[in-house]
Amino acid sequence: MKTLRILFLILIIGLAGASLAACAGVPEQLTTAEQLWQDQNLTNYDFTLERQCFCPEEVRGPVNVQVRDGVAVSIIYVSTGQAVNGGAFDNADTMEKLFTILKDGYTGKGEFNRKADTITVTYDPDRGYPQTFFIDISEQIADEENGYTVTNFTPR
Repeated sequence: MKTLRILFLILIIGLAGASLAACAGVPEQLTTAEQLWQDQNLTNYDFTLERQCFCPEEVRGPVNVQVRDGVAVSIIYVSTGQAVNGGAFDNADTMEKLFTILKDGYTGKGEFNRKADTITVTYDPDRGYPQTFFIDISEQIADEENGYTVTNFTPR
């Protein structure tokens, strides 16, 4: 009987831990939006991306991005018509990568060393991709915030 009680206690503690982990992770709204995006199986599309950050203009954009077979094949500055060099947008050049940035902000993984204090995001209601999002890792630190805006999305 004592063994049964111990097993029951371990089960309860395990369920509580799993529940806390789910609450501390990615919100359901993000999971739902990402599933909507994935369900459409869009691998060819174009969009304009602009990053809001305390960083040089060549890292902010805006840029026009062409994605073919799920890979960015062209990233062009809107202002000059010149190709982006040096990988300034490599972490954000597909919708899948934008979803990854969001998930990393919520979980403190990837390019983030901790969970964000604040994340605000809007998703396209028809396609699910993130239209705008802003990640503030620490409300106590200035100028480490990053925002992204997606416009002119066009399936190809």
